[in-house]
Amino acid sequence: MRISHHTAPYAALAERLRARIHEEKTKPGSWFGTEVNIAAESGVSRMTARKAVQTLVDEGLLERRPGLGVFVRSEGPSARRVRFVAGNLLWQPAVVVSQALKEGAEESQLHVSVFDGRGDVAAVVAELRSLPASGVAGAVVMTRHNPDFYRILSEFVAVDFPFVVVGETLSELPAPSVAADNRTGGRLAAEALIAAGHRDLAFLGDRADMSRLRTLGAIDACVKARIPPPRDLTSDDARFGNWEPFIVPLLRDAIRAKERPTGFLCSCDAVARIALKTLREEGLDVPRDASLVGFDDDPISEWITPPLTTIRLDFREIGRCALKLLKRQIERHAAGGVANMPAPTLCPVTLVQRESIAPPM
Repeated sequence: MRISHHTAPYAALAERLRARIHEEKTKPGSWFGTEVNIAAESGVSRMTARKAVQTLVDEGLLERRPGLGVFVRSEGPSARRVRFVAGNLLWQPAVVVSQALKEGAEESQLHVSVFDGRGDVAAVVAELRSLPASGVAGAVVMTRHNPDFYRILSEFVAVDFPFVVVGETLSELPAPSVAADNRTGGRLAAEALIAAGHRDLAFLGDRADMSRLRTLGAIDACVKARIPPPRDLTSDDARFGNWEPFIVPLLRDAIRAKERPTGFLCSCDAVARIALKTLREEGLDVPRDASLVGFDDDPISEWITPPLTTIRLDFREIGRCALKLLKRQIERHAAGGVANMPAPTLCPVTLVQRESIAPPM
């Protein structure tokens, strides 16, 4: 397995230890060492050894026995351990999905460990590449658009590694997925702006698959209302929650134009909060001078000023559905069944009307 130059020392050590377990075909229950001698043999700090061992404990390859050291897990590696890969757990929906997965794990006879990419694309890519050889039985993947991301998922399909993608339906790849009904959400958001009298709309955010579907939904509403489609204020560079450097210039250019949009559909609530801050810095009031609609219904959205109108997505239900689907994938894989790619599971969305929409001046 390649070790990326971006890989943290503990992750590189975990990869070496993982390979050792598989190459030596270590028997379940056998002694593997202590963190002290693992650190000494590997030439790393005790903290690095501790983090590497914890990684393999989370994966179900190793277990700690107080006073004795570290042992190969008794029930053997890959014993129904699954990984949740999140691009950034600073994004509230990823936290909710993580909680739902862990809540349902015991009932599904699965153990869920979590990888937080913390917005680092290279770290997420390295983690994804390591999964098929890591000893986990499958993975739930919640990350954002990236060329490497799609290539790796294609490799998962080729080697029949069980996985489920949450948040996106991946139009480029026939992959198992659970997502909100994003097209309906985009339509509801645009209809709320149109009902308030807005005729010049813009879609602000990234170009992930979910955003594309939300834009299509907004276009559906505009076609029905016989008004122009939303202006495209999106960027390929806005990924993993680091939106501000890319979104702010697009928004400023739009509102400084002679004919500026009056209604903004934002790809998520975090983008809506950035838009609110930027509009105020430009001397515009929300909702008097510009109206905003978000997506996700983050908890903070109800408490900002003005409270944000948004599309509520049930991320807890998305997490529950993903776990059930992953369990079926794992069971099919264990039984030697033929891989199948079910149609995307779409969870319903609702409009939450608050105070960030008003008729245009």
